[in-house]
Amino acid sequence: MTYKIGIDAGGTHTTAEAYDQNGNLLTKVETGQGNVNADYEEAMANIKDAIRQIQAELGPDCEKILAGIAGVSVTGEYAKISQELANTFNVPSKTITDSAIALYRALKGKDGILTIAGTGSVVNGLQNGHIIAVGGYGHLLGDEGSGYAISIAALKKALNTYDQGKTSPLTEMFTRHFNVNRMEDCNALVYRMDRPQIGKLALLVSSLANQGDSDAILVLEDQADLLAHDILMCLDRFTTPKPMDIAFTGSVLTKNEVVRKRVEADILAKYPDANFIISDGGNASGVLYDEATDYTRPLIK
Repeated sequence: MTYKIGIDAGGTHTTAEAYDQNGNLLTKVETGQGNVNADYEEAMANIKDAIRQIQAELGPDCEKILAGIAGVSVTGEYAKISQELANTFNVPSKTITDSAIALYRALKGKDGILTIAGTGSVVNGLQNGHIIAVGGYGHLLGDEGSGYAISIAALKKALNTYDQGKTSPLTEMFTRHFNVNRMEDCNALVYRMDRPQIGKLALLVSSLANQGDSDAILVLEDQADLLAHDILMCLDRFTTPKPMDIAFTGSVLTKNEVVRKRVEADILAKYPDANFIISDGGNASGVLYDEATDYTRPLIK
C-alpha cells in the first residue's frame, strides 16, 4: 500500500500524518519540537523519528514527504532539509514553512490567503501555485496583530497613562495581574518573561475589551488595522481575477471577535467580495492538496 506523509513541525511539537491515495488518514504520530531555527539537530531528530514510526507501522512504500517546518524561513535551509529527508528515507521530499502547509490545508488546495495570528503573525497567499508571503518577520520587525503585539501595545498604553499620573482599567488590570502596587513595577517583570508568556497577556486585554473598556478596544482595533493592512497588501499583489477566499487561524483571529470583525471590515471596505473562513488546525493534512512535482529525489550512492 502506497501512502504520503505530511509533517507539521512547530515550536512545541511535531505532527506527522500518513494518508492513502483516497485521502484517508492511516496513522498519526507526534514527537517533540520541530523548529529548526531554535535547535536544528533536535528538530531534525524529532522529524525523522516521526517518519520512522510511520514507516515502521505502514512499511516502506511512501510516495512522498511534505514537511512544513517552523524556522526554515529564517535559516533558509529548504534544499538541505529536503535532500536530508530524501536520502534518509529514500523518498521524494519537499520542505516548506509550517505556515505554507497550513495554507494548503486551510484552503484545501484552492487559491486564496491564510492569515495566522497567534503569539506571532504571518500572511500567506496562494495563486497559480505561487506563494506570496507578507510579514512573518518575528516580534522585533513584524508580528502585527499578534498576541505579542497586542500585549506590548497594551503595556505601552498603560505605562503612558501611568506617566501622566493617572490610572485606568488597563493599568489596574496589569498591576492586579502582576500583584504590584505601581505600573512601573510591572516593567521589570515583563522583561523577565519570554515571548509566549507576553503573548498570553493579550487574553487579559481581550477580556477587558469585552467589558467595554475603550483603551483595550483601541489597542485591539489598532492591531487589527495593521494585520488587515498586511492582508490587503497580499490581495493587491494577486493578479486579476483575484482569489477572494481568506482563511483565519490562530487564537487572536479565531477567538477574539473585536479583532476578527475589525479585520473583516477593513478588507470588505476595499474588497467587498472577500469570503472569510475559520481554519482549526490539523495542518499536516496539507500534503493532500500539494500537487507540485518539485520534490527532491534521493541521491544515488
